[in-house]
Amino acid sequence: MNFLVNAIVLFIFFLIFFVIAQIKKNNGLADMAWGLGFVVVALTGLIYTGIYTLPAVVVTGLVMIWGFRLFFFIGLRNWNKPEDFRYVDMRKKWKTNIPLKAFLKVFMLQGILLYIISLPIQLVNLNATPLSMNSSYTVLILGVILWLFGFYFEAVGDSQLKAFKKDPQNKGKILQTGLWKFTRHPNYFGEAVMWWAIFVVSISGFELINLAGIVGPILITYLLLFVSGVPLLEKKYKDNALFQEYAKKTSIFIPMPPKK
Repeated sequence: MNFLVNAIVLFIFFLIFFVIAQIKKNNGLADMAWGLGFVVVALTGLIYTGIYTLPAVVVTGLVMIWGFRLFFFIGLRNWNKPEDFRYVDMRKKWKTNIPLKAFLKVFMLQGILLYIISLPIQLVNLNATPLSMNSSYTVLILGVILWLFGFYFEAVGDSQLKAFKKDPQNKGKILQTGLWKFTRHPNYFGEAVMWWAIFVVSISGFELINLAGIVGPILITYLLLFVSGVPLLEKKYKDNALFQEYAKKTSIFIPMPPKK
């Protein structure tokens, strides 16, 4: 029943964002819904099941920190700005029935992907076991440490990029300092790490069924690496000579010392 409740709540949530996006004529607002949607799933599952064990509460807390940060970071950036180039390209490609296609191919598709990626959250809320062994606490603590590592890369990476773009002297330049010196996509790397960390925390109660939640981090890592994250930005800068020079010496995803 918990899975059905989450599906219904997510449908209503993305329907609301779809309506707002059509009013503002900006389907890019779907990006705002992304982080907040996970918060909705986490809180819905925790409250509906009423299982307030340590793994469930920790997972919910971590998801809320990540989700609200992403929501406000993207929201403040995109709310009154023109539609992102990705969604503009979609409009040009679709040509007709744009609202319907946006509803199905953007908002509902994101809802389905979010539902799958959030499986560790849903499972830990449904099958959380109170921790009773030292090894259980060790797994949970390791998961939290891993999450903090990922959060650092995403939050600091975003902050460094925002500050870089804000400086008029950097117009036309490529950020190559800070975390961006070690990976071309520190924010995406951080996001992937955080979802693997959420999975680790979710299995700290040693509930066998919770292992099925590994589908979540696998899917988000695949999307970031091969679909909607890294490939889109790499394609955007494929004709940028400065970026191509930067790419020759900088790891595409996993942080590595720059090549000389």
